[in-house]
Amino acid sequence: MRTARITVVVACIVLVGTLAVLSWQSVGTWWSQRALAAHLEGRKAYAARVLEVVGVLPDELRESSGLAISRTQPGILWSHNDSGDAPNLYAVDMSGKLLAKFRMANALARDWEDIASGPCPEEMAKTAPPKSECLYVADTGDNDQVRPEVTIYIVVEPRVGDAGAQARPVPARSFHYRYPDKPTDAEALAVLPNRDLTIVSKGRNGTVDFFSIPAATVARAITSSETVTGQYVGDTGIKPDPKTGQLVTAAAISPDGKTLAVRTYYEVYFFGLVNDGGQIRWRDLQRPCSLGDAEPQGEAIDYLDANTLLLTSERSRGRPGEIHRLQCQ
Repeated sequence: MRTARITVVVACIVLVGTLAVLSWQSVGTWWSQRALAAHLEGRKAYAARVLEVVGVLPDELRESSGLAISRTQPGILWSHNDSGDAPNLYAVDMSGKLLAKFRMANALARDWEDIASGPCPEEMAKTAPPKSECLYVADTGDNDQVRPEVTIYIVVEPRVGDAGAQARPVPARSFHYRYPDKPTDAEALAVLPNRDLTIVSKGRNGTVDFFSIPAATVARAITSSETVTGQYVGDTGIKPDPKTGQLVTAAAISPDGKTLAVRTYYEVYFFGLVNDGGQIRWRDLQRPCSLGDAEPQGEAIDYLDANTLLLTSERSRGRPGEIHRLQCQ
């Protein structure tokens, strides 16, 4: 009898504890939703001028985490999934229709977070077809901030043509880099016209920072296999806040190479290029652009033209991943 009473008491304690945890989680969710709603309401003055759905992503891209618009194949968008997929590149059109899938040889997909199109590194440009561009894939995700080094993969942009939707291997080159202080989670990569790379941290360390890897360093790292160190080049000024989605998920460089768009889950910030004695720096242009709650989980951005950007999102909250066309004030 005593054993039965003890069993009942223990069960009651477990039940009360479980209910307490669930209640606490519910309260936390409620407060986060309130904080986000208040934040979005306060940002209405910075609302986008145009924000419209132009496509829905296919099932193969359930977690579109990066976006690069082809500069050599009109109408082609490149994307990839977050962690959990093989090292695959997906070509879709503006409506989201899957056109082709290419598997990257010599690559691993640990935590792919962004993709950017830009001039190929010099060594790769020597053997690439004329007027080719390269795709740079950032395997830089690090939620726990424990990776001592991360990887960027580079491939000559595949020709979609009549490839269909079947995977074909494309050879990848790669290099590894570390951060100057400690491991950092980053989901944003941009390739400048001069081949320099800009990386923007997500904000898990309490600041959202710019890092740079010069073109010459990238070229050396590809051929030597050494791990290079990214250069810290300033704080963006974006104040990270998980409750309001103020964490950076992607970046893109404008066609003229002078403006960097940095997106969080619900906003886009713009920075102007400053050449400080040969050192690349970024100046806040003080014109944020609010996306409201248009996307279920906004993860990617790229310039369609000088005044228009495209966004993609992961599937989330029962909503499909979509392609949005964006024009800001």
